[in-house]
Amino acid sequence: MLPFTKYGPIDPSERKALLLAIIASLLFIVVVAVVHPPSFRNKHSSDELLLATPIPPTKPFEPSKPPRADPLARFRVIPREFQEVDFTNYTYGLYKLSDGQRIELSLWNGKLELPDSLGSFMLKDVYYRDVTGDRKAEAIAWLSHVKCEGPCDGGSNIFYIYTAVNGKLKPIWQYETGSYAYGCGLKSFTITDKQLVLELFGHCSRESVGEGGPVRFVVEDSTFIVLEFNGRRFEQRSSEIVENPPKNVKNYEPGIRIF
Repeated sequence: MLPFTKYGPIDPSERKALLLAIIASLLFIVVVAVVHPPSFRNKHSSDELLLATPIPPTKPFEPSKPPRADPLARFRVIPREFQEVDFTNYTYGLYKLSDGQRIELSLWNGKLELPDSLGSFMLKDVYYRDVTGDRKAEAIAWLSHVKCEGPCDGGSNIFYIYTAVNGKLKPIWQYETGSYAYGCGLKSFTITDKQLVLELFGHCSRESVGEGGPVRFVVEDSTFIVLEFNGRRFEQRSSEIVENPPKNVKNYEPGIRIF
């Protein structure tokens, strides 16, 4: 039933005009909806454009690692019997240079500079450990010796072991390696109870220390020398050569191990 029919019959011309008005209203609504879409659509798209660029998550906090403990620190603690000895200002005895000259190897502030490009000595470290089995610590002094008669040789390493007797130092072992440039430089030095192990670069013996390969600082193979304390002194028990490929040992820092 059409609207307003309850008020009486509608003239055909009025009915026609009413239908045209309804149709015109519907067309107006459709046009407005197409030309001017509802505001909520624009609001949705504008909201998308206004969204902030997401910030990437930062790297989680990682606490810094504590410094690695020095395994040799406890062997640098000076025992009572050595507290009066200053190894940085100490005379280590007579030393024979490569030209045959003998000098007093006396360090001042841990160093000794020689004239005429004969090189220099420097104290590298001092350790304290019982190596004779008498339950008293001995002192192990480590020196380097760099010779510069022409090009410098990269340095050799000298070790002195002292025991304290009645308040005085008594040397019980002394050893100098070859140099890194010319062969038998120190690769590692291991100190245990009544035993010393030297690992040297190259083929090394008492007669061949200092004989290098054809290229300075380049050596192949290594030699293990084992010494044991026999109650009076350290004597060599064995020597073994281990094959290794050629290696450049310039500026090499040897490993020191004490157990």
